[in-house]
Amino acid sequence: MKLFSIRILMLFSISIFLLPSFAIAQSKYEFKGATLISGTALSIGAVYKFSSVKAGVDATVTIADITGGISITNIDGGGGFDKALQPVISVPANRNGYIEFKIDFFEAGTNNSLIQTEVPVTPIDVDGQMYSGLPLYEFDEVDMPNGYTYFQWAGSELNMSRNGTWARGKNKAAVDYPGIDTAQKTVMFTTINANISSISIRVGADNQSNTGASRLRSLYFQRFSYPFEIVLPNRTLISFNGVFKSNQVELKGVLSASHTYDKIIIEKSSNGSFFEEAGNLAITNSGSGEFPFTFLDSHPYEGVNYYRIKLVNTIQKIYEISNTIMIKVGNEKKMFTFYNTILRQADPAVTIQCNDQKEVQLEVADMAGRMVYSKKTKLMKGVNVVDLPYFKAGKGYFVIVVRTAQEFNSQKIIVQ
Repeated sequence: MKLFSIRILMLFSISIFLLPSFAIAQSKYEFKGATLISGTALSIGAVYKFSSVKAGVDATVTIADITGGISITNIDGGGGFDKALQPVISVPANRNGYIEFKIDFFEAGTNNSLIQTEVPVTPIDVDGQMYSGLPLYEFDEVDMPNGYTYFQWAGSELNMSRNGTWARGKNKAAVDYPGIDTAQKTVMFTTINANISSISIRVGADNQSNTGASRLRSLYFQRFSYPFEIVLPNRTLISFNGVFKSNQVELKGVLSASHTYDKIIIEKSSNGSFFEEAGNLAITNSGSGEFPFTFLDSHPYEGVNYYRIKLVNTIQKIYEISNTIMIKVGNEKKMFTFYNTILRQADPAVTIQCNDQKEVQLEVADMAGRMVYSKKTKLMKGVNVVDLPYFKAGKGYFVIVVRTAQEFNSQKIIVQ
């Protein structure tokens, strides 16, 4: 959609329950009247205050990062829905980047952080456009430390993915939908976080054309309902857990009452990324009450196993996917052990004990879950001192992870 030749991306929301598709729910949070309270306007580190985003709640919006050579020209542009947070970004030709915002909630009139029971965010009209035969694709990412994501499954024009704790929806069709509305559910997705006092959101674009573009983006804090919903992870499972015993993995779970699913598919993976079906169960009570289930995996992988549940309505062709659980199988002795937890910024190196020769992926993430460093290396059996050249994340607390397809270990570290 356009506004004075500016591309508009709306993050919007309607109740997840079965409201009519044309109904627009009341925004849970309203972002109006930004005031710059610190930093340089429209630059990394700039902090804007929004008063009374809901009853008794103020919020600040910090520009946490800018990547890919793009820029922000307005923290809250006009047009569209005035209750939404609507940054305007400029995307040069042949550039791919985003603006990252950190939104913090406070008790009104104070600097006291205030936990929110639910924070919904919905990207609307995450579409694209062709410029002289070359595409621009919009995308949005929402940090999901403890929540779930849902969107329209059938006919979606978004590539939906999870990168660490970030839920990402990127347009794949480069089809432009003019106007500011919520009719095109195929270019929307909704995220829900619970019990948080801050949230991070990225708005960006992958411009593969030779034309620069200015885009009005919009973050609307409310739910939506979708036809053919897919939910990642799900809201129907009351519990899901597992244990390794007697050379098998026993998985147990309970479905909530009044669900509409008739089939459970158990999926497993050796690396947490690529899942295959391990078995399936019929749901026999037709949602008349809670439904407990048990599944035995008699052929688990040696080492780490990842499991998730897919709940399927085979008639309506909708499904939900659960959180992933990880279960260690076999010898409990760790393949990797970290010896040092304090690293020097000038010459960072980590000492790792390895029980066998291994090709590994070494990753470092900040405390918000963002990966700041990654390298492949070979560990020899015994003690290894691994340098981290070109580590540019600065000082502070981080989490370092060493992994293979079957094993991994992590350790909190301090760089000083």
